[in-house]
Formats: sequence, C-alpha cells, structure tokens
Amino acid sequence: MTIDEGLNELARQQYPHQVDVVQAVMAQVRQHPYLQPVRRVQTWQRVVSSSVAAVLLALVVSVTVVRIQAYNEAGIGSMIAQVQDYNYYGSVEEAAMNPIEYIYEE
Repeated sequence: MTIDEGLNELARQQYPHQVDVVQAVMAQVRQHPYLQPVRRVQTWQRVVSSSVAAVLLALVVSVTVVRIQAYNEAGIGSMIAQVQDYNYYGSVEEAAMNPIEYIYEE
C-alpha cells in the first residue's frame, strides 16, 4: 500500500457516531461561574500620574511663592506707620475729615 492509497482509504472512512463537542463544552461552561478579568494598573501609568502630580504641585508652590514675595512689605509698613502717625497731620480732626488728602499731599 502506497501513501496515496492509505490517504484515500482514510478519506473514505467515516466515524459511526456524530461528533458534536459544542454540547459538552457548553455544559462545562455552565458549571463554572463567569470570572471577570482583573484590571491591573500598569507601573508606567502610576509613574506618569505621580510625575504629573509632582509637577503640578511644584508649579502651584512656585506661583504661590512668587505671589507672596511680590508684595512690597517695606512700603506697606511705612504706609501703615504714616497713617497711624498723628503728628503727620495738622490735627486729628483734619485727618479725620480728609485722610486721603493728607496722605498724598506730600
């Protein structure tokens, strides 16, 4: 018997039973509960989100520091001292009547 004859003979053979694996597989699937896949956050996503948070925090801190240092503390202090210095005005009554004129008259 040659290889071709053996292949032809195999091709003519038929299995006496009906082959249906769908029913057996579906029965086995019904017996097992459905499992949800676990979503795992990748390490690079954690690194990126941490880096973005750090950059935003640094930006907020730097803007806050610049805003706080932008005030002229010496100028504000001298203006408060000038307003509270009653000898600067001719009299307390005049300062009470027109305080803005006395402050900016110099």
